[in-house]
Amino acid sequence: MKTLLIDILLIFTAPLMLMAQELDGRRWMAGIDNTRTVTSLSIPGAHDAATGEGLIMTPGFGKTQELTLAELWDCGVRAFDLRPAVKGKELHIYHGPIRTRVSFSEALDIICDKLKEHPTEFAIVLLREESDSENAAERALWPAAVGEAMESIGERAAIFTPAMSVGDARGKIIFLSRNAYSGSKRGALIKGWSHSPEGSLNGIITSCNDGATASLMVQDYYAPTSKEKQQIKEKAVLHFLDLAAGTANDVWTINFVSGYCNRWLGVTPFATTSGYKRNAEDIHLVFVDTLSAKPQPTGIVMMDFAGCDSVRGGIWHWGTFETMGAELVKKIIKQNFR
Repeated sequence: MKTLLIDILLIFTAPLMLMAQELDGRRWMAGIDNTRTVTSLSIPGAHDAATGEGLIMTPGFGKTQELTLAELWDCGVRAFDLRPAVKGKELHIYHGPIRTRVSFSEALDIICDKLKEHPTEFAIVLLREESDSENAAERALWPAAVGEAMESIGERAAIFTPAMSVGDARGKIIFLSRNAYSGSKRGALIKGWSHSPEGSLNGIITSCNDGATASLMVQDYYAPTSKEKQQIKEKAVLHFLDLAAGTANDVWTINFVSGYCNRWLGVTPFATTSGYKRNAEDIHLVFVDTLSAKPQPTGIVMMDFAGCDSVRGGIWHWGTFETMGAELVKKIIKQNFR
């Protein structure tokens, strides 16, 4: 009789336990089976993730996040777009020519501390050299500096395999770099990245350990600077969402819902913070509504203002933007438990 009562309690309480677990942004991967592949997951990510740490002397431009790296982790973000450049002899994180207030090593320390605190989790770091501010001598230092940074965190840096499992990834950072680095066999290199509205279905991810390759589909159309281009962006985002639902175990999907949609005086040829907020306000609603109507795997989804449902305007726009960044993160996480 006692066993029967326990079974009945489990039947009714298990869904509630799972809901509580999946909505805990700090450790939502705890309920995912070790045998699942990383490519099968729905993973929320932050575009230019370090801009929430603050920018140096650039009000109104380049800021794509309100939350710090630690706060992004706590809300559920597990993919971090980090763009280091060499300044002097140290790697600092930039967004274009704009310097954030965090170094690459500090950013990795923050993520590693979260992994130590929550060993059921893993993180993906998308790397790109942000060379706008570098001189020739600094550019020459970048490959070795990045490899050294990876080696400095030891086993926390994952050995990439095309169909790596959740169990293999737990407690680690998977580095995927758009630029070649040296001195480390950890992580992988990406070829075939595209900024076109059509994206790329033919990208390749190559392991720095043994040269094994995985297919990559990526959409990163980042400048929908008119209403017409915004419609093109929306179609591209939804198309890659559908592609992510039917991928094989060795196909990685990265879908950037981020971008800037500047409509101040028609078209603005540079990336204002308000432009990023406006795009988020438009595209996040579409993404959330689509997943509500048709739950499905999403792949890696990179967004602006992750974890923030509402953000204030700035010097280019008064008022508030309803960005739905917290709702979008939660909605993506929930796809893993359907």
